[in-house]
Amino acid sequence: MSPHSIHRHTSPDPGNQRTIPALVAVSYGRPVKSMSVVVGQGRGGRGQCRNEYVAALAATSSLVASVACAGWSSPALPVLRGPNSPIPVTPDEGSWIVSLLSIGSIFGPVICGLFVDRYGRRPVLLVSAIPLVAGWLFIAFAESVGMLYTARLLHGIGYGLAYSVTPIYLGEISSDAIRGSTGVLVTVMAKLAFLFEYSVGPYVGFRALAWISLALPVGFCVLFFWMPETPYFLLARGNKKAAADSLRWLRRSTAIDEELNRMEKLVQDSKQKGNPLRQLLLTSTNKKSLVIILLLSLGMQLTGINAILGYSQTIFSRLALPLTAAELSIVLALVQLGSVMLPTFLVDRAGRRPLLLASTAGSLLGLATCAVYFTLDETTTDVLSPEPGAPHGWIPFGGVLLFIISFAIGLATVPFAILGEVFPKHIKAAANSVFAVITSAVMFSVVKLFQVISDGAGTYVSFWIFTGCTAVTGVLIFLVIPETKGQSFERIQEMMMRPPTIAVLMLLLLIPTSSEVEIDCNSLRMGQYICPDPTLRQIDPKTQQLRGCTQENKARVWCVAVDGIVCSETKNTSFTREMPCKWTNGYHFDTALLLSVFLGMFGADRFYLGYPALGLLKFCTLGFMFLGQLVDVILIATQVVGPADGSAYIIPYYGPVITVVRSDNWTYRLPQDNW
Repeated sequence: MSPHSIHRHTSPDPGNQRTIPALVAVSYGRPVKSMSVVVGQGRGGRGQCRNEYVAALAATSSLVASVACAGWSSPALPVLRGPNSPIPVTPDEGSWIVSLLSIGSIFGPVICGLFVDRYGRRPVLLVSAIPLVAGWLFIAFAESVGMLYTARLLHGIGYGLAYSVTPIYLGEISSDAIRGSTGVLVTVMAKLAFLFEYSVGPYVGFRALAWISLALPVGFCVLFFWMPETPYFLLARGNKKAAADSLRWLRRSTAIDEELNRMEKLVQDSKQKGNPLRQLLLTSTNKKSLVIILLLSLGMQLTGINAILGYSQTIFSRLALPLTAAELSIVLALVQLGSVMLPTFLVDRAGRRPLLLASTAGSLLGLATCAVYFTLDETTTDVLSPEPGAPHGWIPFGGVLLFIISFAIGLATVPFAILGEVFPKHIKAAANSVFAVITSAVMFSVVKLFQVISDGAGTYVSFWIFTGCTAVTGVLIFLVIPETKGQSFERIQEMMMRPPTIAVLMLLLLIPTSSEVEIDCNSLRMGQYICPDPTLRQIDPKTQQLRGCTQENKARVWCVAVDGIVCSETKNTSFTREMPCKWTNGYHFDTALLLSVFLGMFGADRFYLGYPALGLLKFCTLGFMFLGQLVDVILIATQVVGPADGSAYIIPYYGPVITVVRSDNWTYRLPQDNW
């Protein structure tokens, strides 16, 4: 990311935490919220947000394209395992086809972190369509299971990349007025993708479904190609004009200067926080927050949500109901789509903890209902009627619907709200990446083992495992998760710094121990810090001196300590220190020398440097008959004579600057081997 000019350090104003919501952390690609909108003239109605909605819809269409890959397995797997399969697969191969998507998705956050701050949000999001297109082509032309495996890995990469970049893009283009609605788009678009695959898949051929699904990433590219880059990234790259143009188009207003300046300040501040991943994993104040995210990410996946969605038609095919398995899956997708709307209205009214606990309780009841039904169905012969269409066949389907609705109102959405609250702004992106990687790894384990356990021991065993994990998750949520509803950012950070409970202490054993030391960084010795920080643009290109250089020839600049040191004044590796510099006042060395050589006989050089008396004397005597001119040329060339106000010459970086080095009692010569 291109550096920006540095300014004098001031401690963060807590008020800014309330008036300027956090941006997505810049350097590590993980989503955070965008700047608040500066309300200017002509920005009064919802129509003013039209371009933001257009860009948000175009960006979230990437989720329709990527999440469709996850929904594809539900209608495709019964065909692959059926008697007329185009590519016959075993149950174990089927489980790999479903779960390899999770393996591929682990690489998404990694790719995002490597490239999203180097090349931009827009191009990386467009690139996410490439593995999706390649995956659908592999499926369309597949003649072996290996080609299906390759397709699923490619789908996973595109899936993980789209899910990593899209929230960043949305956070950086959305104003406060529509941030809630654009945030809901992420979940809504994902559920639309499931509904699409569940509705189309059962009624078209295996290869036809691949060709139809291929239209989704292609359509995303066509729509999103015309959208702008985020103003935040353009500012980070030093292109303020392009950032202003982007923000002006998004806001449909010319009153953007204040918001643009705030964005630029946040870009500069984000560079002064140090490595966010290291602070996330090793800083003691973030340990409790990391435990909370670890618990929520594990709890989400161990309920078995992705296994149930991925194998929905396979599960429903065992129910003797008037509706077919495909029709039941469509009903499931419709209920899921409607359920994800509920948290939008409840999360800021009911609170985070009540929603999570209610969600866990409902999910537990739904999973337990399915577990009991499948236990009776698979282990008894005289309890459940074997007649097709028996009323009890609706019990497990009702249990699944209860689970889906309960999961949607809390476990599916509240963790993302908490993720944005318990971490400081500059490490939210790193926290989101860790959350995504853990989620993908656990999702792979759950999806892969579901089929293995169901075929080896019975479907009821898988559901009992999901039920037990959900019960444990509910207990841990009750003991560990704090209520953050209505709390300020400062108050939440205070809550995170309280002494941990026994449950948190047990989970802290999973987190690496910090090796950082917090000290006053102004006491560091040479070799323990770099000053000025080379990642920041602290040299004024006009003067080639440190910005803010005073007449005392000192400037306060940002420095960076070595890894493992946390500065007490900033709580990260950056700190400020006074450094020597040369104060300049607009006098250029090359100008003074040229005037001395060509017009020195008229005293032009002395007039320029602020010596009017000598200049007038040289003018009257023709430079002391050119002798004085020659002397001044030598004095100015050797920089013995400088500006009269005591300032230094402005000299290009590779210019003929002369620095006199003197030896005193504080200097010594370092002995050499050949002495």
